[in-house]
Amino acid sequence: MKTVLVVVAHADDMEFMAGGTVYRFAVEKGYPVYELILTDNRRGSCKLEPGEVVERSKKEATEAGKILGLKEVRFYGFPDGELEDVPRKVVRDIIIDMVREVKANLVMSWDPFAPGEDHPDHRVTAMATYEACSFCSNPNFGTKGLHPLHFVAEAMWFAKKPMGEQLIVDISGEPLEKKIEALLKHETQMELTFDSLLFEAKVSGVSLPGLEGISRDQRNLLIANGIRGYTEEVGKKANFSNAEQFRYEKFGYLEMILGQEVCTPDFPLILR
Repeated sequence: MKTVLVVVAHADDMEFMAGGTVYRFAVEKGYPVYELILTDNRRGSCKLEPGEVVERSKKEATEAGKILGLKEVRFYGFPDGELEDVPRKVVRDIIIDMVREVKANLVMSWDPFAPGEDHPDHRVTAMATYEACSFCSNPNFGTKGLHPLHFVAEAMWFAKKPMGEQLIVDISGEPLEKKIEALLKHETQMELTFDSLLFEAKVSGVSLPGLEGISRDQRNLLIANGIRGYTEEVGKKANFSNAEQFRYEKFGYLEMILGQEVCTPDFPLILR
């Protein structure tokens, strides 16, 4: 039995990048899975006021978490888009405290070393989470006396442009459908995604006839089809119909120095 902590910058990060795998952990394997969302998503709309986006995003993330079988969705509430203005040690200690509290031994987050990550919130989240995994067993890090020290054995890092040896997770069938269902619960973010697509097309001089003013259901269908197409491409790497990919990493020195295996990945490693 493993306990999983997913650390993300924004509501919908997890569903986009790892929703099917999280569902498999929580529902198929019965692992307790927690999600920590560091920012408040206030910049997640081109139309709504920040306060409305914040409140709606919390409700949407909570509902998405129920679909994926999460034990808890926790919101920290740093201003969206401004995580780089927070000292990284503050962010790191927040993550360390939650790792210790829930006794997570498997952590999932943005890859701290992946190339081409354009969002500053993702980059800060990635490195702070990496450091938290490395130092949650050190008494000089985190909030002293708040929770007992803990050790993270393994991590699964996701990225827009993944690198290195990949852990390919089969999410064909129900996990894919639950990933899409959970993602579409993030109504504000789906609106933003589609508005950004239309704006990009307009500025680039690309004609997208019929997409202006389409219904919510039509928009969601387009997004769902996009997710299906992307996961199909990932799945081809391991002969799966649909898949998600991660860079897998172990922590600690027992295996390195003494050859004592502490943990094994739940899914097969695929060398690209």
